[in-house]
Amino acid sequence: MEVKCPVCSQGDRVASVPGVVAAGTAYRIGRVRLPGLRQVPDLPTEPGVGLSTHLMSRTQLALWLSFPSRHYTGWSRNQGYLALLLAGLVHVVVSLVLAMNRTSGWAEVLLAPFCLTGLFWVLGGLLVVGAYGRRKRDTAEAPARERALEVWEGLYYCARDNVGFEPGVGVSFHPSETREYIFGFRR
Repeated sequence: MEVKCPVCSQGDRVASVPGVVAAGTAYRIGRVRLPGLRQVPDLPTEPGVGLSTHLMSRTQLALWLSFPSRHYTGWSRNQGYLALLLAGLVHVVVSLVLAMNRTSGWAEVLLAPFCLTGLFWVLGGLLVVGAYGRRKRDTAEAPARERALEVWEGLYYCARDNVGFEPGVGVSFHPSETREYIFGFRR
């Protein structure tokens, strides 16, 4: 079956969207886990930036046509737990140091370390609670993401007209509207 663009009705410059994204993405591999069978390569998430030694570069077209990344990353929750653990350890050590001083009262021993560790307690708590909310939203969006992935895998791109389309639907869209198409138009 030859796929033809709905705008120009020709098929010589038509390519699948996952193929266009893959062709516009370049990896310099250091320490990186390549995408699995059903995973879509995407830009590294914020917590993952700087942790691995790989470099990914993309063309603007590949960015527009790529499947959107998830909201939740487990590492952000782990950063929160690490901040809370660090705050707890520093709090205990400072409390013990203050308790060794014979002139310190119990209120001072227990409350004074919060001056040093308060920021870590607050940031750690915010990271853990924020990661919980993102994970909850990702779980709620999972069925829609699966349907959107099926639609995305069936999309094509015409380089002549700079449009994306789904064969048989007859609707074309600009590559920057890919997210809106796969999540909004096709319900």
